[in-house]
Amino acid sequence: MKVSVATDRLTFTPLTDASLPVLHDWLGREHVSRWWGPQRSLEEVIRDYHPAQRCFGGAMFFFIRLDDEPLGFIQRYAPIEHHHEGWWLEIDDPGVRGVDVFLASESHLDHGLGCSAVSAFVDRLFDDPQVTEVIADPAPDNLRAIHCFRNAGFVARQVVKTPDGPALLMTRTRP
Repeated sequence: MKVSVATDRLTFTPLTDASLPVLHDWLGREHVSRWWGPQRSLEEVIRDYHPAQRCFGGAMFFFIRLDDEPLGFIQRYAPIEHHHEGWWLEIDDPGVRGVDVFLASESHLDHGLGCSAVSAFVDRLFDDPQVTEVIADPAPDNLRAIHCFRNAGFVARQVVKTPDGPALLMTRTRP
């Protein structure tokens, strides 16, 4: 059953040191690790997702909350800041942002919650007049994520090569 979530019920709170063990637990869940990679140690999660990391505009990592209850995780990044890692070499616009997302509980999947969260988060990214476009890059066989991004206003562009393998480049331009 699809649900419609009022965006005022959704909040995005920056990760804190105290929230990293929760993120570690979530990343180890089967429906998440299938797409985000095998379980990492807590130390690796702290290294990779420490709240002190920033990209253009501030915090990068957020918990999605529905009525103040943790629902999932969303991150934003500036593709040009990852060229040195081999990511998004064809993107040279400093106004482009990327997003990655997952819901923490398998019971929340397929209800439209992820789509609502992505749409609300991207709307907030576009509150910054310097943001020109938002990209997402789900695996080409991650049909649930592709459907979510489409419902959140993204358009599939092409399959691209990334350091993690093939991805479907999806974009949402400024309204």
